[in-house]
Amino acid sequence: MTNSMIPYSFVPGTKAKASEVNANFIALADKIDANKAACNEDFSDIAEQLAQMDNEKADKTELINEHTVTEDGTDLDDYTTKGTYIFSTVYTPENIPKGTSGTLIVTGDEDSVIKQIWFCDGENPEIFTRNLSSETWSDWYSHCGIVNKDTSGYLKLTNGMVVQWGYSTASRVTFPIAFSTFVCPVFTKKGYGANYTRSDTGFMSYSLTNFEVGSSGLFYDMTWMAIGY
Repeated sequence: MTNSMIPYSFVPGTKAKASEVNANFIALADKIDANKAACNEDFSDIAEQLAQMDNEKADKTELINEHTVTEDGTDLDDYTTKGTYIFSTVYTPENIPKGTSGTLIVTGDEDSVIKQIWFCDGENPEIFTRNLSSETWSDWYSHCGIVNKDTSGYLKLTNGMVVQWGYSTASRVTFPIAFSTFVCPVFTKKGYGANYTRSDTGFMSYSLTNFEVGSSGLFYDMTWMAIGY
């Protein structure tokens, strides 16, 4: 029976012709050469594919997962590659939404929309986001930030509502941030007089930026809250 790789097969114990043995060796050599050429072609294809992948990833910054920025004069407008970038107060970037340091996360697709998420440094970091679309950055948008939780502060909600609070020994209070369209302030004063004619206390005026109370009785201090937009 003839083997698929060689032209002649032999019966054990019989003498093979020299020409048949040579033909078998030549057939095996040809088969090895053919297999070697096929392997070289396969390796060439693989090398070409790897080279193409390397060219497509020529900008190695695309592989950055987390990077601490140590350069002066950086601009957040230039950060469009996916990754996490940490900025210290020594290297404050341009177009920062607030503060002098924080963490920037870049995500999205340059063929559609790229999104930046900025986390301010601090115990209650305010969070900002913005989008890059058609080569134009949108304005930074704040998501629920708390500032100064001691005697006065404010909370911004994502629907635009703002809640502010504080403590004051003066009768006039300026809000930590101004309201834009509407405000509803309330307060509670400390100070009690037994004579009701001397105990009247109430708002004298209020606006989007401040309020003032008047009291004909005892007035030591007050706590207050204001809700609005």
